[in-house]
Amino acid sequence: MAKQSTIRLITRLADQYQAINLAQGFTDETANFEMVWGAVTASLGGTEEGISRLEEITLEDISQSMAGGTADFLKMSLKDVLKTLQNPKDVFNQYSYPFGLPELRGAIADYTERFAGFRPDPETEITVVVGATEGLFTALKTICDPGDEIIVIQPFHEMYLLQSVTLDLKPVYITLKENPEAGTWNLDRDELEKAINGNTKAFVLNTPHNPTGKVFTRDEMEFIAGLCKKHGVLVITDEIYEHILLTDKRHCSMATIDGMREHTIVVNSISKMGNATGWRVGWVLSPPEYTPTIRGIHDTIVLQAATPLQKGAERLLRLDDGFYADIRKGYIEKLRLLTEALRKAGFIVTSPEATYYLFADYSNVPVISSLPPMEAAMYLIEKMGVASVPGDNFYAVGDFGDRYLRFAFCRSLETLEAGAERLQKIG
Repeated sequence: MAKQSTIRLITRLADQYQAINLAQGFTDETANFEMVWGAVTASLGGTEEGISRLEEITLEDISQSMAGGTADFLKMSLKDVLKTLQNPKDVFNQYSYPFGLPELRGAIADYTERFAGFRPDPETEITVVVGATEGLFTALKTICDPGDEIIVIQPFHEMYLLQSVTLDLKPVYITLKENPEAGTWNLDRDELEKAINGNTKAFVLNTPHNPTGKVFTRDEMEFIAGLCKKHGVLVITDEIYEHILLTDKRHCSMATIDGMREHTIVVNSISKMGNATGWRVGWVLSPPEYTPTIRGIHDTIVLQAATPLQKGAERLLRLDDGFYADIRKGYIEKLRLLTEALRKAGFIVTSPEATYYLFADYSNVPVISSLPPMEAAMYLIEKMGVASVPGDNFYAVGDFGDRYLRFAFCRSLETLEAGAERLQKIG
């Protein structure tokens, strides 16, 4: 039976105990303004002409249009000023194409070509969905039948397990192993080779990887691709952290591996790159033969992503390369700050290559070392005022997660500094 998210439960507990939430992966900083402005102009402008008008209008223009002139204009609230700008004609607060605005699908195609090196067809290979979570569910529902086997690498995002349960699939788990001395998380190729076979329907691959921060190398991707091609397995790849790269390692999309474009479904979203996890605008890139079913399932369960937010997403994806290159920069100091705080508190931390998570081993933290993960997390929430996610939430088999807690360093420096100060009081 499907259950609710443990990560979201921890967020509610953090609120209840007024703990600093370093559990759920969302920031407390502003979303990208150009993206937000795109949604505002779509919602108020109503049409393309209305958007253009809002792009050009000045405060002087508005004041001159007022019967009372500048003096009365300056006394108006911002809300009343904006009300005067609302277009009586509207298309962008209404239903649009269920599978995404044409202009957004065009932007996704351009974005993919720019950063991945291949261009999906906006008409036959791109579906705009309600975030990566819906994208993954819709992809799994499209290609799998109840009882089908899928390969999942653990630790994993909890949605992989919860969706598998909901769809009555049979996950086969491959475990990444930490090597603290080398500072790496390693794929056991022999374990994978034994697990994948003619009964395997799909391979769910997350790179850059949550929660370990591993970036799968091209060599590893080619190894996985070879097995999938050999056994006719489709890969569903979750790439939402592609721009949060913390070392010189580069992200490689499975769809770019020789012979894999036609065997790969890519799931992505604006959540992380735009600092807008609440917008729920994502997309699925799929071989043309799967797109009609993906669109049909998407249409049935959610209809569409919010139209004004799609216009904002379009703007985000058309920002210049400099914006994307700068995304990682803001996380470097945050990573250093939280890593130092955790290590001073006794945690063993393998520095991530990407994403904004620290999967920290608490076996050397005396006050919680003997506790199971949920109890350790609750101790930190109740006694230290810091929220993390229990490590066993990211595993389905074995006891591999029994010594880990996951911390997110996507919050503001101010929030992280407050969390770090609280962690120093462990004892």
